[in-house]
Amino acid sequence: MISCNYLVVSYLLKHRRELYVSFNTSINKRVGPQKLALFQETKKNWVELRRKHKIICPFVRSSYLIFEMIVKPKLIVLCIFLCMECASPSTLLAQSKEWEKDVIYSEAQVLHEEVQDPLITVSGDRITTIEDWITEGRPQIMGMFATSVYGRVPIAEDPIEVRFEEIETDIDFFDNRCIRKLVTITCSNARGSVSMNMALYLPKNAKQQVPVLLRMGFAAIEGSNIELENIQAYGRLGNGTPLIDFLEKGFGVACIKGGEIVEDEIGFRNSIHKLFYHGRQSMPRADEWGVLGGIAWQFSRAMDYLETQEAVDSEKVAILGFSKLGKSTLWAGAQDQRFAMVLSQNSGCAGAALWNRKFGESLKYMSRFPHWLCGNAHKFIGREEDFPVDQHMLLACIAPRPVYIVSGINDMWADNMGEYLSTHYATPVYELFGLKGQASLERPTINEAADDRALAYHVRSGGHGYYQYDWDQYLKFMDFHFNTNVK
Repeated sequence: MISCNYLVVSYLLKHRRELYVSFNTSINKRVGPQKLALFQETKKNWVELRRKHKIICPFVRSSYLIFEMIVKPKLIVLCIFLCMECASPSTLLAQSKEWEKDVIYSEAQVLHEEVQDPLITVSGDRITTIEDWITEGRPQIMGMFATSVYGRVPIAEDPIEVRFEEIETDIDFFDNRCIRKLVTITCSNARGSVSMNMALYLPKNAKQQVPVLLRMGFAAIEGSNIELENIQAYGRLGNGTPLIDFLEKGFGVACIKGGEIVEDEIGFRNSIHKLFYHGRQSMPRADEWGVLGGIAWQFSRAMDYLETQEAVDSEKVAILGFSKLGKSTLWAGAQDQRFAMVLSQNSGCAGAALWNRKFGESLKYMSRFPHWLCGNAHKFIGREEDFPVDQHMLLACIAPRPVYIVSGINDMWADNMGEYLSTHYATPVYELFGLKGQASLERPTINEAADDRALAYHVRSGGHGYYQYDWDQYLKFMDFHFNTNVK
C-alpha cells in the first residue's frame, strides 16, 4: 500500500499542471453547467474537509485519500481538485509556478529582442510631429491592441445605464481626519445588471479640489476597515493602502475591487460582458474584450462617479493596480485619457513586460486563464514575436501623461527586465512631447528610483507584492506632477 500510494502521489504531482491546464481550459465545454455546478459543490466540500481535518498540505496528510480517489472513479472530480490544491503555492511542499519547465529565466535564453518602433506607422512612415502621433500613430496602435490583445469593447445592443448610489457618508472618519463615502455603481440594460462598490476617502477641510489615487485591489470594499491600534500599521486601510500618508499630502483615495463585475471568468454569465451581447450571443467574440478588458472598464465607471464630486480634482486622478490588475490598469489608462496618471506594479506578461522576450510568464502560461485576453490573442501562443504590437507601445499610447512602472528584483515570473525595457522603448514617444523617460538601455540599480520624469521606473528588493518603498515613491511621484507641475 505504501509503495503504491507513493507512486500515485508522485504521478499526480508530476502531472498536476497538465491536469490543471486541461481541466481549467475545457471544463465549461466538456462538462456543461450542471456538472460544473457539481464540481463547484465538490470543491466546497473539499475545502470543508481540509478545515475539519486540519489538512495543511495535501501531499503530506492526504496521500491515502488520493489513493482512494484513484480506485473510486466516482470521486475523480475531487481528485482533480486535489491536484489543483497540490499545485497551489500556499501548500508546504508544492513547487511554485516559477519552477515550470521550459520557462525562460536567463537573459542568454532570450531569442527575440527586436522591438517595433512606435513612431513607425503601419505603412512604414516615420512620425515626427505630435499631431501625426495623435491622429495616425496612436490610433493605429490602439486598434491593434484592441483586436489582437485585450479585445475591443463592443457597442451594446441596448444602451447601458450607469447609476450611482451613495450608501453611507461618514464626515468624521479616521479620527476626524477625512470624509468617507461608500458608493454602489450599477450598470444595467434590458439584458441585466451588475454592480461594483467603491470607497472614497477625502481629506477634511481641504481648501481646494484634491487629486485622488484610484486604487484597484483584490479585496472586497469595507469602509470601516482601517488600522487604529497597531502603531506600525496605523492609518492603513484593510487592503494595505497607507491612507494617512495620502491624506497628509492632500490627496484623496478611492478603492474598488478588481473583477467585481467579472465574477465568472469562464462562461461570463455573471459579468459586465453579458450586457453587451447581441441577439443570441453567449460569449465574447474573438476580437471582443476578455477578463482584463472588463476589469479595465471598471476604472472608467469609477471615474464617472469621481467627476460628479465637487471636492475631487477630476483632472488629477491617478490609477493604480498590481499583478493581474496592473495589466488592466495599463489598458484602462491607455483607453481612457481622463486619467492623469497611471501606476502599474508587478504587471508582467500582458502588462508592462515585452511579449517577444517570452521571459517568465509567457502567453503559453497565461492561457491557463483562457479568457483574460481576447480570443485572437491565442493565435500567438509560442510565437509572441508575431504580435503586431508589443507592450512598450501600450506605454507609449499613454503619453504625454505620467506613467510609473514598478518591478521586484526577485519577481522573475513578471520579467522585471522586460518591464524596464518597455519603458526604455516607449521613451521616444515621450521625448516627442518634450518629456523625459528612460533613455538608457541600462536599468537603474535596485532601490534607486528614476522617477523625476514623466515615464518613471524602479526595481526594488523583494518580490511580487506592495512594499512601503513603493508607496513612498508613488506619493513622491504624485506630489511631483500634481502639486509642483514639474515636467
